[in-house]
Amino acid sequence: MMRTKSQSPSFISCAFFICSLGLAALPMAGCGRETEGRVEIKDKSYSYSVYATDKDGFDAPDGLLWREGKLYIADEGGPAFRIWRKEGVRTLSTAADGIESPEDFVVDTDGSIYFTDDDAGGVWKIDTEGKTAVLAGKQKGLVSTEGIAMSQSGDLLVGEGASGRIFAVTRKGVVSVFLGAEGGVRKPESMAYDETGNLFVADNEERVLYLLSPEKKLRALVRDREGFSPESISYADGGLYITDSDHGRLFRYDDKSGLREIAEMSGIYFKAAGVTTDRAGNIFVSIQTHIDDKHSYILKFTKN
Repeated sequence: MMRTKSQSPSFISCAFFICSLGLAALPMAGCGRETEGRVEIKDKSYSYSVYATDKDGFDAPDGLLWREGKLYIADEGGPAFRIWRKEGVRTLSTAADGIESPEDFVVDTDGSIYFTDDDAGGVWKIDTEGKTAVLAGKQKGLVSTEGIAMSQSGDLLVGEGASGRIFAVTRKGVVSVFLGAEGGVRKPESMAYDETGNLFVADNEERVLYLLSPEKKLRALVRDREGFSPESISYADGGLYITDSDHGRLFRYDDKSGLREIAEMSGIYFKAAGVTTDRAGNIFVSIQTHIDDKHSYILKFTKN
């Protein structure tokens, strides 16, 4: 999700003659920014709560990862990269390090963080000492980087939004084409591996959820479904959790049930961005109400 796009659907248009007349007796919610968020739970095995807001130490998160009781946050609105918990926040990287729009990320077993940036481009690394550096930059074809996943070999797979290609990046910064634009993916917005080595790819431009086998055979799992445009994906417990920022929805996909809607969000909760789960099966979703105003939420969907 690029910062240059319209980030807030909460500015609701209203009839000019009503607003200009200032008729106090009429509902005026449509004449400015909405102040309410609504969630309609579709899967009754979940309930939801507001887990945190921008007042809790972040700005407008995109990518999320629950790890060891903490939320790792690619704070696109910062721009910053943070590790957050209710007791406090640790900021690891900011614009002073050269980042512009941190998008998606993975964390290695040793705690090193690798993340993409769709404005600055490239793949970035935050090492275990907290130092931020470019691992591979725009000059290697990584102009606008989106989704990222870590393969079983340890290489990083990086979606490139400008060309529609997926690149492989080694830990030493060597870049090669993993899947070319001719492969069929138009915009690899988010990616995630399952335990068998299949790679899920969310293409939010063509509005398709793909599966790429270890043999690099690509097939569409969900295509041409009304009200579906996958933004971020996270694999856990045999299923894929999916946010849709174009329609304000949260889904789960698995082979048995297919695509199943968990919740629909509207108002100030509409712009669903990142998604992650904890070990108890609870789901966390970042909401970018407005990036430039640094106004956002993290919703928690609790497994009943």
